[in-house]
Amino acid sequence: MPNKPNKTSFLTLLLCAPLGVLGCHLARKALDLPFVIYQSFINENQEVGKLFALEGIPDLTWSLAVLAAAVSVILLISILPGILHRRRYSLAMLRVSCWACYLLYMFFFYAADRCVDLIYSNELPAWGVKPDKVMAFYWTCDLVLPYTYLVLLVVLIHLNLCRRTVINLYTGEHEEQPARGDHIVENVRSHGREPEYRKSVLGSIFSHFAVLILIPFLLRFFGCVEDYRVPKGSGNPVVALVKVVQPKKKKKKQYILNPDSAIYFHQPDIDDSELLKQVMEETELTYKADPNAHAGKMGAGGGKKGGWPDGMENAEVRFIRVEYNGRYWDDGMDNLSRADVNFLEEFHRLTGFKVRHYGESHAIRLLKKYRKGYSPPFIYMTGSGHISVSDSDVRIMRDYLIDGGMLFADCGGPAWHHSFQGFARRVFPDKKLLVISDDDPLFQMPYAFPNGAPPLWHHGGRRALGMKHQGRWVVFYHPGDINDAWKSGHSGLNPRMARGAFQMGINIVYYAFTNYLELTRKHRK
Repeated sequence: MPNKPNKTSFLTLLLCAPLGVLGCHLARKALDLPFVIYQSFINENQEVGKLFALEGIPDLTWSLAVLAAAVSVILLISILPGILHRRRYSLAMLRVSCWACYLLYMFFFYAADRCVDLIYSNELPAWGVKPDKVMAFYWTCDLVLPYTYLVLLVVLIHLNLCRRTVINLYTGEHEEQPARGDHIVENVRSHGREPEYRKSVLGSIFSHFAVLILIPFLLRFFGCVEDYRVPKGSGNPVVALVKVVQPKKKKKKQYILNPDSAIYFHQPDIDDSELLKQVMEETELTYKADPNAHAGKMGAGGGKKGGWPDGMENAEVRFIRVEYNGRYWDDGMDNLSRADVNFLEEFHRLTGFKVRHYGESHAIRLLKKYRKGYSPPFIYMTGSGHISVSDSDVRIMRDYLIDGGMLFADCGGPAWHHSFQGFARRVFPDKKLLVISDDDPLFQMPYAFPNGAPPLWHHGGRRALGMKHQGRWVVFYHPGDINDAWKSGHSGLNPRMARGAFQMGINIVYYAFTNYLELTRKHRK
């Protein structure tokens, strides 16, 4: 008998402590929901924010926050007598707190489904993505699934609060008749009066739950990755030998004008005239390909086949983008724009290497899943709004870059330019984004760019920037949305400049492959 008080104290603590932790969590969420979570979402998705304002979502958010605060108070008040005073009213308060959690969960489910349905039905993008029916379903699951697990925990606690042992503990009774909770537990254990039927129903329910909800949710944390394999062979850095050609200057026509003529000659502003364009064309060095150069020779080792001695047989060049919470992280990946697929196809055409026929993307956290020596030599990142990345993802990104990887960042808008600078400082607090000089190896091979990276749309300036680690560029930042030049139609860019954008991307891939294989050779032996 001396162990009985300890046993009962442990049982009450086991039942009440999770409810107390849940109460604290709900109190925090009640404060964050209207002021942090909702505000940050509408700041990143302004079009959705306007729609939400018209549909009364701000009021719905406040109602949810108030209800969460009320439930947290009920939980925190109920656990004190539940632990310290084992009385009948204590048991009733604990049960009421469980019912309050169910009410909050149903209201939260309604609010989440309402918000996602508004985005889907109005065909608006959120975080740069326009959801279809399937994606809208998974968005709702992502929002409610963590709280579904918490509610299941509450159900388990509530079930135990209805069992005879716990009832006797709080009421002081010594009844032996099974209570309602005992009947439910026994029914589940023995599968009721028709065990075969019950087993089949439960099996079907669990199978559907696992396939549709549980497995996809777990894969977000324990996702699988495929080894990245670089083409094996022996090649040469220069795939298109070039020579400088100074363009011939056109003779200007001279006009003799009568100063007393009635004709008005408008003197345009320099930005409205062709003067600036002519100056750029006349001072630009044009590079012409050697007719004896052939595609498919890119690589290292000095051979003619093309490839890298440390590469792998039958490898395919892949293009992997970074997923994060931010606007248009997947810009150009749709079936119409095909920026990533177009780049892979052009890479194949110019180098002859095998490529994947589709682009890929995954979250930053999956970078740590790759085997040493088989990570992507480069990953691509773009967007046009705010970059929201957790501290753990920042650490994973830093480790990936230090271990030999390279981040190919591409500015899709002025807001992204400022956000990326902050992100880069978080990844490498001790480094700065530096201007990459025009004579850097990045701009020399396989294709030569005597004036540095083509600036294109100037969202983040005219000069390419980068970060170095131990003499190697680990971050290449293009300020002018090179991704737009890869899209179908090249976003209105003329073919010559679009071709330069593809070639600039090939230079980055070559640099990343060569340096990664050299740094990680020991891991593939």
